[in-house]
Amino acid sequence: MMIKDKNKSLSFSLLTFAYNEEKLLKKQIEIWIEGLKKYSNDFEIILINDGSTDKTGIIANDLSKRHSELKVFHHKRNMGIGYAVKTAIQQAMKNIVFWNDIDSHFNIYDIGKIIPMLLDKETDIVVAFKHDNLKTKSKISWFKSRVNYYLIKTLFFPLFFDHSPILDFQFVQFYPRDFLLQGITIKSYSSFIPAECLIKARLLKLSIRQIQLHYHSRELHGHAKSGVNYKTILKSIQNIFHFWFEWFCFGGKKRAKIHWDMSSKGILPWQK
Repeated sequence: MMIKDKNKSLSFSLLTFAYNEEKLLKKQIEIWIEGLKKYSNDFEIILINDGSTDKTGIIANDLSKRHSELKVFHHKRNMGIGYAVKTAIQQAMKNIVFWNDIDSHFNIYDIGKIIPMLLDKETDIVVAFKHDNLKTKSKISWFKSRVNYYLIKTLFFPLFFDHSPILDFQFVQFYPRDFLLQGITIKSYSSFIPAECLIKARLLKLSIRQIQLHYHSRELHGHAKSGVNYKTILKSIQNIFHFWFEWFCFGGKKRAKIHWDMSSKGILPWQK
């Protein structure tokens, strides 16, 4: 499926992050570039090398010299997915932003199913939810995912159990750049960031559309190098509770609304 006319209104920033992924990096970046070229004439890939100790940084720099679409930024030390996402968002220049870790759980060719939704004037954000149950070789990764998922659904139940519940926040979402960089201020520092963005989008009454897609397992590419352990699980849980208290008890919800009103002035700049 080739999309032609849409290039006038849509451009894409794919954000990704890698920690010690020297074996997978080159292949995955080239797959993404080839796939995005099929659907867009205007895109970029923002890669955060998150303090890798192998040849990931060298390979990334070499790839950026050969592919102008790739922009590479380096963390001096491993800071985790939350800080990597925040760094990448600040560097994004295109009007639609989404992130996909180097495992590529989101198949880039599924973007052809997303584009018609993004072109809908009534849609602000597109959220994909998994067609399959989460499958992973790592028991600790599975445990982290389930803890985050049910803890967030419990603490922020209006977001997930109202008349149009959000079915997933751990897969992939497509956001207007102006929403991420101007409309909200991201406070989180862990994998809770997508949930925070959706919580704030619901508060601001933005239109969120959902689509069911297949989740692609890391099993095809070996073991993840993200360093998920009990420390990262505790960090994520701490982040969730910290946000909950700030949101409900210390005026976070009110401040988010005031910030939005001041930045948007009732106008959504990404509306077609």
